[in-house]
Amino acid sequence: MKKIAKRLTALALAAIILTVPAGAVTKDGESETWFDGVWALIDAFGLKAEDDPYVLQNYINKYLQKHPDEMYDVINDILSLLDTHSMYLSSEEYSQGFSTLEGFVGVGVGLEQTASGVQISEVMRYSAAEEAGLQVGDLIVKIGGEDATGFTNAEVAERLRGEEGASVTLTVRRQGRDVTVTCVRRKVNQVYVSNKTLADGVEYIKVSAMGSENDWTAFSEIWEGLDEKNTRAVVLDLRGNGGGVIDVALKMADTMVTEKDTLLAGVRWRADMGGLEQTYSTGGALPLNKIVVLVDGGTASAAELLAGSLRDTGTATLLGSKTYGKGQGQFHLDLVNGDKLVITTLELELPKTGVYEGVGLTPDLQIENRQVTVHVNNLTPLDASKTLRFGDSSDDVYAMTERLALLGLIDEARRSFDGDTLDAVAAFRQSYEMPPDLYASPDMLEALENAMRTLDGQTYLLDEQLQTALEICKLAADKPQQYIPLADGGWKKK
Repeated sequence: MKKIAKRLTALALAAIILTVPAGAVTKDGESETWFDGVWALIDAFGLKAEDDPYVLQNYINKYLQKHPDEMYDVINDILSLLDTHSMYLSSEEYSQGFSTLEGFVGVGVGLEQTASGVQISEVMRYSAAEEAGLQVGDLIVKIGGEDATGFTNAEVAERLRGEEGASVTLTVRRQGRDVTVTCVRRKVNQVYVSNKTLADGVEYIKVSAMGSENDWTAFSEIWEGLDEKNTRAVVLDLRGNGGGVIDVALKMADTMVTEKDTLLAGVRWRADMGGLEQTYSTGGALPLNKIVVLVDGGTASAAELLAGSLRDTGTATLLGSKTYGKGQGQFHLDLVNGDKLVITTLELELPKTGVYEGVGLTPDLQIENRQVTVHVNNLTPLDASKTLRFGDSSDDVYAMTERLALLGLIDEARRSFDGDTLDAVAAFRQSYEMPPDLYASPDMLEALENAMRTLDGQTYLLDEQLQTALEICKLAADKPQQYIPLADGGWKKK
């Protein structure tokens, strides 16, 4: 009797399916599509489905055997129902999309599109670009003698990559001066971490990706050497960092957190894969006066994990624009045909912010970079025959700093030759390979005027995010140091 009742119920439900319009079949008050309704009935009452939970998969397999050209679309359509990050990729698509994990042959620079063309946003550690002396902010004007001022990011990237061992000549515009270098292309996949000293006691560290343990090694070496420089503040630049290896991000965070047993972050797996896994700090990090982390819309995944962990633990201040909002991690699985399955397996959680997938991180200080245009005729006249010294106050000092501000070397023009002006003068002299001096000499002022003439009428991006972070860190660096460097290379807390 029970069997007969079950069959009658099935027939009744089938009759309903065949007579109501699409979307009208309901379950617990929620509308279902025709497809959902049909497969729910097959799963509930189909004889074969009782012992075969993969009946839908089997039918899809048979369909793909008849229509192999639709395999990518069908699989990716199904994966898109799971989440926005899972995907099926050919080997070629994977290499293009995940070059920071696989590596590539090139000169080793990151690129950024600006109104005046493509400029270098990152010089990778141990790369051909670093050896050739290329710098962040260099505007690429020629590649192999070809005018590149109208090129897009993709066009520049295509020309910089090539056969390993082949050379490429680049002309870049730096502070209004054209510099030509030759780079020999080689495999770039080992390190996406670089650093430089911006001011007394202020170190700048750029992490453009977390592609491998090599990035952690490079970061660790830089961090361990900060005490030898008497570093008191750090600018950590994570802008444009799309993430990478989660363990690398957690190790970097642990290196910077001073207190022990502080919750850094959580990784939530499926229940049958362990559930929530939390990571706590080991403590003992170098006590700095300030850490400012730069972020933007290109900061994603493991880079957001690092930034958010540092903010939530009270270790750093976030500055810039809202991050991407990718808080889920994926396994990258090799398939027998050489293709790749990228499948979401975990979700990231921050100590205070919680889950940031689809939300992103809002910086503590929201600052956008802005475009500036140089108009020489609008500038205050500058007498380049004079020598300007620390402590001077005059119209010429204002004219000089007005030009230095247009180059992004100082926040704003001023009449007094103060400490910030001295730092800007030093940065300009270094860029033009002039010997360091504590004053602005006539040859430096003439070079500054030539830079303005070269840039006249051009529009480019001014990095106010970095400039603001530098000013904050310089103020912090002026405060007493919290540790004492030791002769054996270590340090002790004051």
